[in-house]
Amino acid sequence: MVGAMTARPKPKLSSSHRTAKKRTRPEPRRAPKPAPKVPAADSRCGSVAIVGRPNVGKSTLVNALVGYRLSIVTPKPQTTRDRILGVLTMPPAEGRPRAQLVLLDTPGLHAPKNKLGAHMNAHAEEAARGADVVVYVAEVPREPGKDPLADDEETLARVLAARGKDVPVLLALNKVDRAKDKTELIPLLEAWSKRFSFAAFVPIAAARGGKGKSDGVDRLLHEVAGLLPAGPLLFGEDELTDRPERFLAAELVREQVILQTHAEVPYAIAVTIDAWEEPASAKGVTRIEATIHVDKEAQRKILIGEGGARIKAIGTAARMAIQDVLGRRVHLGLFVRVEEGWAQDDRKLKDLGYEAPTS
Repeated sequence: MVGAMTARPKPKLSSSHRTAKKRTRPEPRRAPKPAPKVPAADSRCGSVAIVGRPNVGKSTLVNALVGYRLSIVTPKPQTTRDRILGVLTMPPAEGRPRAQLVLLDTPGLHAPKNKLGAHMNAHAEEAARGADVVVYVAEVPREPGKDPLADDEETLARVLAARGKDVPVLLALNKVDRAKDKTELIPLLEAWSKRFSFAAFVPIAAARGGKGKSDGVDRLLHEVAGLLPAGPLLFGEDELTDRPERFLAAELVREQVILQTHAEVPYAIAVTIDAWEEPASAKGVTRIEATIHVDKEAQRKILIGEGGARIKAIGTAARMAIQDVLGRRVHLGLFVRVEEGWAQDDRKLKDLGYEAPTS
């Protein structure tokens, strides 16, 4: 099923991007198009929070479930900073009506070092609090024989405390390809089952999502769909996310900064879209201007590189990624600005699009 989803026509993203002047704050989200009216008895629909520690594969899993690249993915922890919503509408199956999963990709829960980190944690906990189903993503330990819950005890406790009363929690044990012998998974699942009564245990290899029947993604989809409450669809069947294209473009720029820099630079940057101009014809070029905000002058120099080589490489890779997502040609202009202390300043965080949950 996942493989079929990747081959479908490009789904719709929120749009409305034209701007004639420089913007310092991201465009407000637009309300999704109304979903087709389907009797509640003929459909299931609900929110599904994907939660866990940083770098366990939550964003990779959401991309695999939706069949589209919504969330950026890098080998570095704390890549995801926002709650990112993805929509997947499943056709009826034996014993189950049509189902719509409103997937919430969340930042990894961690010990915050600044206000940005605290905001990230708040978004993850808020997603678990308001979800109809929670999927806790853990990973197979790199070292055989290591206590599988050693790194997850505190994080799981926070998720269980935040979730709504009687909300089911599934365990998605990711990166099972690390286990050469699948019997190695049995003691891991037994250890997890002693910690909490999960609604289901699903071993997965999210990085292979949609590329084979052994990745566990299809099974996870059907386990989640069966737990959703009966209710009408909230989004149209061709709706994919509530995020505008300019948000996805900014994230793809940030992804390349993370991939092409080291040390503290990836965690000290934010990206805003300053201008977005659509062409007059379908064969024209979408022109985008973006600013990379850094915390220190030294970071600005690292980003620019000798003779501007690094910022050029970041821009080229980001432009190609944006073109792939938008399905049209793009001109991308990048600027770097020093914004000292932005990750500790509530006003600057708000200006850069990072706000704490309102509820």
